[in-house]
Amino acid sequence: MKALWPALDECARGFYRVSAGGEALRPLDVHVDVTVENDLDIRVSYPRPARSPLVFDAALLPRLGGRAMAGVVLTATGARTFLGQKVLRPDDAAFEVPITAEAEAPGTPPLPGFRAYLRLGVEHILTGVDHLLFLLGLLLVCRRFRTVAGIVTCFTVAHSVTLALAALGVVTLPSRVVEPLIAATIVIVGIENLVRGDEPKGRWLLTFAFGLVHGLGFAAALQQIGLGANGTSITGPLVAFNLGVELGQLAVAVPLLLLLWKLRASSEKFSRYGVRVVSSIVVGFGIVWLVQRLVG
Repeated sequence: MKALWPALDECARGFYRVSAGGEALRPLDVHVDVTVENDLDIRVSYPRPARSPLVFDAALLPRLGGRAMAGVVLTATGARTFLGQKVLRPDDAAFEVPITAEAEAPGTPPLPGFRAYLRLGVEHILTGVDHLLFLLGLLLVCRRFRTVAGIVTCFTVAHSVTLALAALGVVTLPSRVVEPLIAATIVIVGIENLVRGDEPKGRWLLTFAFGLVHGLGFAAALQQIGLGANGTSITGPLVAFNLGVELGQLAVAVPLLLLLWKLRASSEKFSRYGVRVVSSIVVGFGIVWLVQRLVG
């Protein structure tokens, strides 16, 4: 592993092009370490920005081409404030942050407020294509409101449990384990749709089990912005983030269900073949992501 240090150092130095007020900032120092979970912890230090805006350009991301799931979550904090967070992808690889007097002031950076965590929860679910595809697979076979309510409730309770446990440090799994597991849940749900047909019995149990896995994925978003750092309370942030996730799910699930039920009622072909076709697409994407995350 030590033999890879020079290459990792070079990659870390060149991954972002950082500038302040249009002037490039060169890395001062790079520290590479291996965590207890065998993940890489890479820290790059830059000179203090003197002018606004501060721009992070993930220069290496576009080289990954059309791999839809390729990306990084970038969080920016100032001395006394949460400055913002953005998912960088190959086709949108830059993040611009205004440098304000508040951001430059000395002090200990606090965590984002309730609204910031609420917004983060909504954004996380709406930009999480894998979570949305899993939700589509679950709801695709639902014909009754009672079934929908049971599935959504089980998913909510399950991911809330692991989200809290992960935030408290009781359960920790590296992303290289969690991300393939999330992809596997998508594949299994799609296959179950194909094999068992409409409203398979016991789906609430499957939903609960897989919701536990997705909760670990949600927890990663909170850990990246320092939830619980310096002994701060996690209760408010967890409630706000979880509420944001639920609002994001409802924003997707309600119109999706209305569309699916309307298509079933108005199109005989969709009623007969729609579930199988869409479920096959769900399985296909799940397999692609599973392979990418296992070998990536």
